[in-house]
Amino acid sequence: MPPDSDLGPASPAYLQVPPPAPGEIAPVADGVRWIRFPLPMELDHINLWLLDHADGCVLVDTGLACEMGRGVWERLERQVLAERPLRLIVLTHLHPDHAGLAAWLQARHCVPVWTSLETERQMRQLLEPLTENQIASRRAFFHSHGVADASSFAASLTGERYRAAVSGMPSIAHHPRDCGEVSWDGATWRWIEVSGHAAGHLCLHERSRRVLISGDQILPAISPNVSATGWSPDVNPLDSYLRSLERLAALDPATLVLPSHGRPFVGLRERAVELRNHHLGQLDRLFDACREPLTANETLRVLFRRTLSGFHLLLALGEAIAHLEYLARSGRLARLTDDRGTIRYARAA
Repeated sequence: MPPDSDLGPASPAYLQVPPPAPGEIAPVADGVRWIRFPLPMELDHINLWLLDHADGCVLVDTGLACEMGRGVWERLERQVLAERPLRLIVLTHLHPDHAGLAAWLQARHCVPVWTSLETERQMRQLLEPLTENQIASRRAFFHSHGVADASSFAASLTGERYRAAVSGMPSIAHHPRDCGEVSWDGATWRWIEVSGHAAGHLCLHERSRRVLISGDQILPAISPNVSATGWSPDVNPLDSYLRSLERLAALDPATLVLPSHGRPFVGLRERAVELRNHHLGQLDRLFDACREPLTANETLRVLFRRTLSGFHLLLALGEAIAHLEYLARSGRLARLTDDRGTIRYARAA
């Protein structure tokens, strides 16, 4: 979610429940409670969800591995989990704000962790230190897309940023599968596995109660980052993301959406259309700009309103490449590689 990904006034009707303070909870639906977990970054919070279990609770996502986060969990353990013990942790996807404290919480509470097979695979890969050849390959990928100096996001290329924000690899007890179901305390949740923002991303849908835990796939006021990188398992993530929007938009229009960032809302179908139109607009802007061959780095001025650096630059480059690759794979743009290995995109003949 790079800067300038705010889509402006959003259509959702927000649930009239104030966000809970750190260390507190708020009920948002039958059998579902809301944790607003602080993050030490520009995106300053993540929403976590506690689902009623027959003899305790299920936690969806964990927060970032940092001292602030551990302090919040220590308060929650005293004030919430003492009455309804933690029985299971579910991870929607691998990003550190979602999975960062999974191993730490698992060790404290001796509970199983569930996530998709693809999420486990990616986490294991990212937590393993990279070789010099692997790091060089990542630098070369962005160099080929017009980045002369990748030093501002070097910690992300080496994996240091990810490893610093995750408490280790939890033991994964089960891999939920797309369209499978699980029942907890009278509620039947269906797994919806989607990609685009992160391969193997899990959403949870309770049809009878009309509740969707959407993770990062549908957010009420910002567009989830959709990136193509040299090490991503999804070669056309924007196509995957747009397909997922169609699938989620087909759910009951009265569904209460519980997103990972922002506030719970009703208006799933309208929000999916807004997000789709946002990406279609970005594609049109890029197609118009590529009257002459451009690298992904050169298109950043088309997609974003200000100069970016560090991790935000990495996210923005990933977004640009994802959109350009979508256009190339659909035949609207041609992918041109010169004798130095630099990739440019131009309108197809």
